[in-house]
Amino acid sequence: MFHPLPPNLGPGVYLGAVERATSFITDDVWYGIYAGKNPETFVRADGAFIPFADDFDISSVSTSVKGVGVIGDVKAIDLQSPIGSLIGRQVVKVGRSSGLTTGTVVAYALEYNDEKGICFFTDFLVVGENQQTFDLEGDSGSLIILTGQDGEKPQPIGIIWGGTANRGRLKLKSGQGPENWTSGVDLGRLLDLLELDLITTSEGLQAALEEQRITLAAPAAAANSNATES
Repeated sequence: MFHPLPPNLGPGVYLGAVERATSFITDDVWYGIYAGKNPETFVRADGAFIPFADDFDISSVSTSVKGVGVIGDVKAIDLQSPIGSLIGRQVVKVGRSSGLTTGTVVAYALEYNDEKGICFFTDFLVVGENQQTFDLEGDSGSLIILTGQDGEKPQPIGIIWGGTANRGRLKLKSGQGPENWTSGVDLGRLLDLLELDLITTSEGLQAALEEQRITLAAPAAAANSNATES
């Protein structure tokens, strides 16, 4: 896994190797009681867990998002909540190619058929504001962040996995032309599936690093103790 850089700056910085990953999950596992009856219906759950390489400089990592600032906890999507709690809400993202952009969530659990006729769902459908594209090629993997209301912190809700560049423009509104759009995975469900938590504070990051240091030091300490006894 490399942190991507624009082509004129080189191939990127090596981060580490994938340890766990998933691409597709059966509909009933993802959406529960709202799952479709077709057993060949899948959810695009594109995500991976990538531990940092040993030589990666962790001191350069910050939990704040450039252009957005400090973020809150991941927002869990409750399928029984009022539709207005998600649909129509403003979101932002910071991507490698297009930087900071804003958009609107226009759909959740969007169904489509691939070239083989197999039915898939994608969690989020996001359209950029003011006719602007929400993402460009190279932005995949960016956090989709729900903007805060009433003084609340912005909350991560998803991860970009594709959009206009993958399957063309969509006609989303009657009487208007096709629009650029972005697909996203529900971050909360993905983290549950990979058994991960998102660190959103500097204090949480330092605590996690200390826990990792202790965990990595324990086997070495045990080995030294056994060698001394021998």
